[in-house]
Amino acid sequence: MSRFAEISSLFAALASNLQTEDTAARNEVDLSISDLNRSLNLSEAPRVRILDTALSLMCFTAPQVYDSVIEFTVKTIVTVLSSSVECKVLRTNKEQVLRVGGLISKSDCANVMEWCAGILGKLKGRKDDLCALLLYAVIRMAALAPCFPRPIRSTSNLEWKFSDSSTSALANLHCHLPDELKVKDGEVPLRLLLWHLDPMILKQDILQILEEITKRPFLSLNTEFYDRTEWRSKVICLVLSPSMFVETRALLHGLALHNRGMASVMELQIEFVGQVLDVISRPMWWGISMEVGSKLPFSHAYFPQEHHLLRILAGPMSEEYFQNLINKISGALSHTGGHSVTSLKKPATKINIVDHKSMWAMVMNFPGWFSFASMLLFCDNSPIDNFHFESIPGSVKRYLMHDTEVSPSTAAANVIAWILNPISESDHYLMVDHLVKVSELWTRKCSSLSECNDIKRVHMKETSRLKLHDKDGIPSPELDGWTVWLWLKEFRDMYIKLFGERVHLTTSNTKEFSISQNMLLRRIPLGILLVYANHLNAAGCALLLHYAATGTVQKFSDKQNSGLSLKRWKYDLQQDSVTWIECYTKAEAIAVCKTVFDITDVTERISRSMFETEEEGLNFVCQLKLKSGNYLLKCIKRLLQVKFDGDDLQMQRDLLTRVIRWRHQGKDVFQNNKDLDYVCDALNV
Repeated sequence: MSRFAEISSLFAALASNLQTEDTAARNEVDLSISDLNRSLNLSEAPRVRILDTALSLMCFTAPQVYDSVIEFTVKTIVTVLSSSVECKVLRTNKEQVLRVGGLISKSDCANVMEWCAGILGKLKGRKDDLCALLLYAVIRMAALAPCFPRPIRSTSNLEWKFSDSSTSALANLHCHLPDELKVKDGEVPLRLLLWHLDPMILKQDILQILEEITKRPFLSLNTEFYDRTEWRSKVICLVLSPSMFVETRALLHGLALHNRGMASVMELQIEFVGQVLDVISRPMWWGISMEVGSKLPFSHAYFPQEHHLLRILAGPMSEEYFQNLINKISGALSHTGGHSVTSLKKPATKINIVDHKSMWAMVMNFPGWFSFASMLLFCDNSPIDNFHFESIPGSVKRYLMHDTEVSPSTAAANVIAWILNPISESDHYLMVDHLVKVSELWTRKCSSLSECNDIKRVHMKETSRLKLHDKDGIPSPELDGWTVWLWLKEFRDMYIKLFGERVHLTTSNTKEFSISQNMLLRRIPLGILLVYANHLNAAGCALLLHYAATGTVQKFSDKQNSGLSLKRWKYDLQQDSVTWIECYTKAEAIAVCKTVFDITDVTERISRSMFETEEEGLNFVCQLKLKSGNYLLKCIKRLLQVKFDGDDLQMQRDLLTRVIRWRHQGKDVFQNNKDLDYVCDALNV
């Protein structure tokens, strides 16, 4: 009898036995046992009642007999499926080929999977591991089948085509996949086997996560990937299969390009990269045994292209690593020989510059370096003593670009411009020139404050308990909202002058490169917030956060033309920074809150490697929290005004989690703060 015939008969017997689960059927089982008992009792003498005595001694009941029949039938099917593998030596053209595969043909695989799906539905709810055993055996059989329908490749590995019957059978089995992942040495996880059989299942798994984080903007992905069982199993499966991780990066990178840089897509891609690197660096913390963890591949298996660049980007944010990043970017720019990339490169080649294998794609997975460059853009030749540590050396440190020494602001401008547009070198140098100009403009805006620093510092006496001080104990002078507002107008005008209608920095022959850089552009001014957090007043901080979140500059032309004095206008500007929030839409309030959370996370990451002592790093984070905290709380109150209902209740719980986490980043500088306590109580429903 063939293996398929054996398996089909076993599935038929198992299905028949499972039908006896109702009460009437169980009575029939009891009757069958009684009939068997009578047939074995050859005499009416009590001493020879064989089955009665045996059952009595072993304490068996009819339901136990029923469960035993189901258990051993399932285990028999698993044994038959596991042994349905052959190893043959075939001769082809005088050569010998070793073929290893299953004995179930392609036409029979789908049937077995359909039978299994039906059986799993009836076995569901049992406390034993029969479902897991049967599911693994059937999926393994399909993976080993030598004639299982091979996918037809299209433009992407995640767009393979299967026959309708096989795809349907795999989908039915996927519904029974357990969320929890138990990694065993020498055993391929179920989810990974399903991804191998149908890569569209991988795509669906990734899109499910993407859909949820799009609906829940305050979800902490770093925490969620570790705590949520299903998401955690997906990350571990990606770690166990570097090829699947490469496919996932390609999928998300393509979605980011074609969806004009949708923030949630980029956020998920960045998080996957970070989580995979974390798992391979400390597998046991993720629940992977020492035996399995010791066999995990090195990082180059997950990043076969630009692996040297990965070592730079994943390293500490320091001047040494920043110089290494500049060298890599300089090399990419010098390949054009001083001519425009757009004029020299063919369309296919230009696409390669921004595909998932490119150097640019790798840098986009580490957005902290963009923030680091934005910070350096504004710390060169500053008239204000903004930094008191050696990690950011200001105008003292020079960087090399094309074997030429340049200032930190010029080096940072080159990095920012290349990230914004790696395709056209002519646009690159135009953007560098404008970024340096707006940096110099900021320096000039600050110069008037620098001239009167000494006078102000003499007259400043008592400040609030939360006020930060310079090293000499004298409180820092503040840049008012008027200075920030004037500079933001210049920055916005520069943006319009540079790009005009080319908002997405596309080229006419490269439609694939349609990622929106608008979000990155408007986050450049956050570098000012990182550098001058201790010098900005509430209005200036609010203006920067508002622009980074919405891309707009508040208009005050009516007050400017009303004949008000400059002093009165500055005062009104500061007061109006509080009233903007009352007019925020729900989307704008969410965007501002996310911006505050994101910039705090970036500050925390930068501080770990930028300061010599932990205390200095904590103070750096606290400076930002102190200046952005009140604005954040007012935005949250605005969200409470527009109310959370329906699906938004989950968003409200996510927001509470983020607020609590934000409160304890660096130091808790909001102890006994009534506004923060009110917000937490209001969100805690």
